[in-house]
Amino acid sequence: MPSAAPILTTTFRVGGAKPYVLLVDDHAPSLRQLHQVVKGAGHSCMVASSGAQAVSHCDLQRPQVIVTDLSMPNLDGRGLAHWIRARYPSVPLILMTGEILDPPTLASIRRTFTAVFRKPIDLERFLNCLDRLMPSERLLEPTLTYLPD
Repeated sequence: MPSAAPILTTTFRVGGAKPYVLLVDDHAPSLRQLHQVVKGAGHSCMVASSGAQAVSHCDLQRPQVIVTDLSMPNLDGRGLAHWIRARYPSVPLILMTGEILDPPTLASIRRTFTAVFRKPIDLERFLNCLDRLMPSERLLEPTLTYLPD
C-alpha cells in the first residue's frame, strides 16, 4: 500500500469537442433504439433522420464515426457516404441495411464502408466494431495517482 497521499488527476481532451457517433436512419423507431444502445455503451451520439440532416451535422462538427441506413429518401446511405468521403475521407462509415444485396453491389459497398451490418443487427458485434473505431472515453475519467514521497 502506497504511503503517499493520492492526488486526483483528470485527463483532458485537447483540441476540440467531444468525439461523437452520428446515427442516420429515416425509420424513427430504429433510430431511437440504436441511439439508446450506443448511449448505453457509453458513447456520445447525435441523430439525423435523413441524409441531408446528417450533412448539416457534419458541417457543424465532424463526427468520429457515422452509422447510416442504406435506404432513405432523397440522400440515401450511399449518397451520404460519397459526400462524406469527398470531405472527410478518414471518417469510418458503418452501413446498416435490411436489403438483400447482390454480390456486385455488396462488393461496391464494402469498398466505401468500413463495416456493413444486416438488419436486424447483431448488437454485440456492432458495439464491438464501434468500440474499435471510437476513442476510449473511459480514459477521460478522473483517476487517483500516487506520487512518491
